[in-house]
Parts: sequence; C-alpha cells; structure tokens
Amino acid sequence: MEVVYFELNNWMCGEHYPNDEPFISWIGNDLSIRFNNEEWVKDNKLCIVKSIIDMSQNFCITATKEWVELNCPKLLTKYKKFLRYPDKDGYVYGIFDNEFLEYEEENIGITEQYDDDY
Repeated sequence: MEVVYFELNNWMCGEHYPNDEPFISWIGNDLSIRFNNEEWVKDNKLCIVKSIIDMSQNFCITATKEWVELNCPKLLTKYKKFLRYPDKDGYVYGIFDNEFLEYEEENIGITEQYDDDY
C-alpha cells in the first residue's frame, strides 16, 4: 500500500490550500471543515494531526494513494506543493514541524497537537 502525506491550512485559499474542488468544500468554510469531523475522517480512513497556528487550523494528513487518486487526484499533479515527503530517517514533517502519523489502524482519526509557540 502506497501512502501520501499532504498538508492543508485554512488560512488563504490558493496559498495554504488549493483554489479548486474538493479542497474548497473541504476546508474553505471555517465553520464546516471536513478535517474537523471525526466521523468523516474515520469513514475515509485518514490519519490527521491537527494544530492551531495563529488564527488558522493546520492539517497534516496521511492517506492511502488510492484514496487520494479517488478523492483529490490533482494533488498528485497540479497541487504537488501541498505534498510532504519523508526525510532521510523516514519521518515526515509539516511546515510548522508537526510530525505526520504513520498510516496504521490505531492512527485513523484526528490527533490534536498544540504548541505554545504559535
């Protein structure tokens, strides 16, 4: 199974998340962000690390490549800047140094991580 790591933040459309569907529907409305919905996240078998950065919500998402190809295939072509990759030791970090979760059954759902520096 191939895994894809990607990071979205609800601050600025086009800059912190793609100005395209389904991303706009998923994250564009601060009051109904899909990645805050534990049931939806579990139904979609996603592993998410959520953090608050200033006044924005940041999501480090671990998903199967199959899920990405089915639900947001442009992430793999047009919106590669949102993809994150393992470092030399195999760890994956977001732009605010949050570590992505491994794709494992016990990690499916939302893990909140807060840092007093932000």
